[in-house]
Amino acid sequence: MVVNRAERRPTMTAEARFSSPGFLLAHIGRVAQAWITEALEPLGLLPREAAALLVLREHGELSQQRLGELLDMDPNYLVFVVRKLEGDGLVTRTTDAQDRRRRLIAITAEGRARRDAADAAVTTVEERLTRGISTADAARLRRLLMTVDANTGARRGVTDPRS
Repeated sequence: MVVNRAERRPTMTAEARFSSPGFLLAHIGRVAQAWITEALEPLGLLPREAAALLVLREHGELSQQRLGELLDMDPNYLVFVVRKLEGDGLVTRTTDAQDRRRRLIAITAEGRARRDAADAAVTTVEERLTRGISTADAARLRRLLMTVDANTGARRGVTDPRS
């Protein structure tokens, strides 16, 4: 007897569907993205720009290609991000003396200060997101989310400085 696909799939109530981990992660991700974008706006940063500053602060000078790999960012978009950060005096871009085709990106003192301010803004958002969760549970949630993130294959090579 052949069972059609709809009969094999368990039915979910709307309540169950909207509380499934996938749905919740997507929903919370959209909300967190909006709140972080709003928190970074007074600093003149978009989330991807703040992420680039974080990677540069933690890893030091990087080739533009390696920066893009660590950020899992399209090279064309990365050029836009680096150009804006350079224009704002937050990074410098130089030619590698060893390989004239390579561009090296480094964070400036102003970039470090702006990233520190971004850390404070994001921490405020994270506190808002985890309000009512104990410190131990928030740490456990963070570890679990890092595992989920690793399962996506995203951000290969990026180490989290807070872990």
